[in-house]
Amino acid sequence: MNIQQKKKGGKMNAEATIGMASADKTTLDFGGYPIEVHSALPGTRINILPELVDPSDFHGDSRVDHVVRFGGAFEELIGKDNGQFGDWDPNALPRANIIVMEHHYPEAQILVGQINSLAERFIQDARTYDDKGACKEYFDLARRGYDLLRQHEKELGFSFHGTTPVSLERAGLVSTRLALGLGTDDSVVSEFRVVTKRTHLKGEPPTHLTATVSWREPDILADAIGGQEITVADFVNPASGASVAAFIAAARTRAIAPDIIHFRSIFATSQGVLFMRQVLDQMGINSTFYALGDCRELNEHYYLTGGKPVGDAGHALRHFLPKGYTQ
Repeated sequence: MNIQQKKKGGKMNAEATIGMASADKTTLDFGGYPIEVHSALPGTRINILPELVDPSDFHGDSRVDHVVRFGGAFEELIGKDNGQFGDWDPNALPRANIIVMEHHYPEAQILVGQINSLAERFIQDARTYDDKGACKEYFDLARRGYDLLRQHEKELGFSFHGTTPVSLERAGLVSTRLALGLGTDDSVVSEFRVVTKRTHLKGEPPTHLTATVSWREPDILADAIGGQEITVADFVNPASGASVAAFIAAARTRAIAPDIIHFRSIFATSQGVLFMRQVLDQMGINSTFYALGDCRELNEHYYLTGGKPVGDAGHALRHFLPKGYTQ
């Protein structure tokens, strides 16, 4: 599919802003949990800043198209994977279109270890995120990981060919290009960009997840996504899966959904993969998962832990966003 897009990567239109309470509210079923999607009225956008516990932690345009409140839908993913969503058997997973490279390839195991070791440096000293040398090392490891995934994609049945690349900004812009073997500033045919940000709202428990969604080009949403086969490349996807879930929930309020989602990532969590598989199946959306490495433990902030940290990949990779990119 080849979709001609306008103002690729440009700024959002400057519509009037409204508060979340003035937006349309839709309740959707999400794996047995009722979730709320607050959608901006035509000609407006929602100003999310007054709703946030820490507005200074929200980077980019604070005017959004949707606010997706998941409540406690993801709380069972916190902690160690104890089989609550199914068995994580490396030998059986490929039959379910779930492949983690480190289960089968020694070179993937080595790369996973190198990424985890480097991530420890970022976690121990946050100033490392401003060290371009360290971030370049992180980027180069990500490139090697995506090269390995691409090297084996045809034999494993995970080719990008014939799918629509969906990039979740920011880090997804870098990951999409690495996954395709492209340069950081290269254009991607038919790329569909979505701005997703995980946020925390006032008055909600710390373990409740909320995500905002903004469309770069809403006029082509139906053609790009509706009934299509899409590939979402991101460094960690899913951890919880909230970003993709928010993107799908927002699209569903417009009666739009893909037929198939292919997840391609450097890391994924076992519980995130199995949970998202169940939820997407209930929505009638097929899914495949193709990752370099896996983790079986999430902390209360939904970050990878248990000896397999990755730090804030998006913050490390921000130095390699396409030239001219604006949030």
